[in-house]
Amino acid sequence: MAKKLNIPKTNVSSKADLITIMQNGVQKSITKASLLKHLEDSLTNVSAEISSVKKQLSKKTINKDNPSFSKAISAGEPLKDKDLTTKSYVDNSIFNVVKNDGSTKLLKTLSYKNSPNSFRDNDVVTKKFVDNSLKTTLKAVKKNSGSNGYPPSSAGDSFVIQTNLDVFATNGPEVQVGDLILCIEDSSGGTHGEVGHQFAIVNTNVVFAKENTAGILKVASEKEVVNLESEDSAITPYKLKRALETNSEYNRIFVTTPTYTLSEEDRGIVGVNSLNNQVVLTLPTIGRLINPKLVKYTIKDESNTASKNTITIKTSGGNTIQKARSFILSTNGESVKIYNDNDNNWFLESNVSSSASGTGGIKTFAAIDLTNGERSTTAGSYESVMSIDVDLREYPLGTGFKVVSHCFAAANSNTKTIAIGIDGTQVQPSSGTGTTAPNAMFVHHEVTVLHTDTPTSMAFGFVLVGGDMAADGTSTSLTNTLALEWNSKITVSVDVNVNPVTDVNVYALQVIPLK
Repeated sequence: MAKKLNIPKTNVSSKADLITIMQNGVQKSITKASLLKHLEDSLTNVSAEISSVKKQLSKKTINKDNPSFSKAISAGEPLKDKDLTTKSYVDNSIFNVVKNDGSTKLLKTLSYKNSPNSFRDNDVVTKKFVDNSLKTTLKAVKKNSGSNGYPPSSAGDSFVIQTNLDVFATNGPEVQVGDLILCIEDSSGGTHGEVGHQFAIVNTNVVFAKENTAGILKVASEKEVVNLESEDSAITPYKLKRALETNSEYNRIFVTTPTYTLSEEDRGIVGVNSLNNQVVLTLPTIGRLINPKLVKYTIKDESNTASKNTITIKTSGGNTIQKARSFILSTNGESVKIYNDNDNNWFLESNVSSSASGTGGIKTFAAIDLTNGERSTTAGSYESVMSIDVDLREYPLGTGFKVVSHCFAAANSNTKTIAIGIDGTQVQPSSGTGTTAPNAMFVHHEVTVLHTDTPTSMAFGFVLVGGDMAADGTSTSLTNTLALEWNSKITVSVDVNVNPVTDVNVYALQVIPLK
């Protein structure tokens, strides 16, 4: 180290001046120029060394403002929480951790320390949760003959039946080929009564039921119910009620117009108001009915005025009413039931007159066609051309009824015979007058039938044959051999035997109670 000397000081010097210094205890002299040169060289070396040190520092130290490494660095294992760590320490620490990049392969079973009570959609679930869920799902379907009842099964097992059986598993339901048996809880198998509650049977061959085929039924439409046209539908209680209302004899309409054409839907009770005018009802053509056997009309004078304004029932489409084209209600409160033969003819089931009416229950059948009246359709034998049903139960002992008819014989010399039919027995034939071939003449009958206490009943009366009702021929007769059951119904008719059938026109038939 240089030692400071007590030598004179100066403010001015030159390069040649000597400078005295102490070096290792020895006083030496050096020129200014040499000293400066030496100092300059030393500073240059120091500067180079500093530059080298700076380079080394930049390579081997971290910039606190912008810390980064250009190469991997190594260090020992960390000891304290704030120590930097190594890759091996990290790898060892996360060895048993599941990564979220999908690269982790589990070496042992994954489990929950405490199993959750429920799981969210993205949660990992337990085996128990999956097993319980699978119990409610189908497993692989196995074949089963069905002959041994329910098989031993675990929940979720399923079986397909291979045999049609009317009774399955001893006392179970009917099954068919293709039906499925599903186990809904673990079962040891057995009969339906024993383990049926542990299984469910699914019918797979679901078809529409037929008379000999089990299946399903659809609910009938209103149209199907009304027309009774379906074989694969069922009627609900409400629609059954509607069917009974619209298809039965209790369905009712009320006619207030002078003319009305009945339809199939009008079947049942036809109430008529003839208070202000006569009424003409036209029956439907039988051949156009959907269900003709179900069509029956009960036509009733509900206004109780038929004796003033008659109710005429006409046919259509060539149909007849007991061989006639029309029938007339002419008694107050009178009613008539009409049915058909599913062919071409309407018939009177019953004809009832109100006992309260002023006419005493007279029943009248009159022709509308005044030119031809009603005619027979068969030549050469008796045929009923007009008829009225009479309920003999309305006539107690000591009463009876009078039958009146009016006809016209054609202007020719052909044989023509007209009689009154009482339950199929002809009485008072016109030939009894001695005129067997009435020519352009009227034929008028009046026959009285009495209910007596004799085994057989009595009928008596007369027949008049003549032009313009003049009595060209008259005959009276009496028969007491009529075998009538007075607790039954009979038919009273005008019977005609002609050839050709156009030779006699029948215009009217009446039954008048005698009480």
